[in-house]
Amino acid sequence: MIYQIVAIAVIAAAVWFLAHNTLENMRVRGIQSGFGFLGSPAGFDIGEMLINYDALDPYWKAFLVGILNTLRVAVIGIVLTTVLGTLLGIGRFSHNAIVRGLCYGYVELFRNIPVLLQLLLWYLVFTEILPDTNAALSVGSVFLSKGGLSFPVPIWVSDRALRRSARSLGLVLALFYRHWAMQQFERTGRVRDTFWPALALIFGMAFVGWLVGGAPTEWNSPKQGEVMVEKRALR
Repeated sequence: MIYQIVAIAVIAAAVWFLAHNTLENMRVRGIQSGFGFLGSPAGFDIGEMLINYDALDPYWKAFLVGILNTLRVAVIGIVLTTVLGTLLGIGRFSHNAIVRGLCYGYVELFRNIPVLLQLLLWYLVFTEILPDTNAALSVGSVFLSKGGLSFPVPIWVSDRALRRSARSLGLVLALFYRHWAMQQFERTGRVRDTFWPALALIFGMAFVGWLVGGAPTEWNSPKQGEVMVEKRALR
């Protein structure tokens, strides 16, 4: 116990010394500290964002955009890697020698190469080997260049309230169906499936809301040398 108390005291003293020394040196050199800068204009643009952002917006909003972009990449990465890892794990037990060998080779290749080296390799591919935007590799309306991968994207209608209402209505109908199925079971003793019909109601109403309130009818197609309004960048 005494050793633990002494260790905690030494660590606290070291942290205090470093913080005090840093603040004192910043004060001597006229460097401001604190979080007052969060209200100042950021002065830089961000390529991709989930919320509206401009270079004149404050720093706190720029940080918020960065956090949202990080969460988006993390969630998408978790979902895709879970699916990919599951398929590779199943493929390694396949009776097909080709499938089993490809899955085994993929796992061994990416497991034995350090992640930092892989990042450097992909960075060199996308910044040095790929052509510029004006001379992008193209297959139809799909273009690949240093600027990323551009392809036709649908132009969505911004009636989100109708889509949300349809999803909510589907959830309510699913709950009503489940309640009705339970009542029928109590009256007749007949077991009715409550999972798949409820799931069909939820996704069915969401699909109807998507068709009515947001289904795209036009496509935004990229052109050689032009930057798309909606762009997906390879990272």
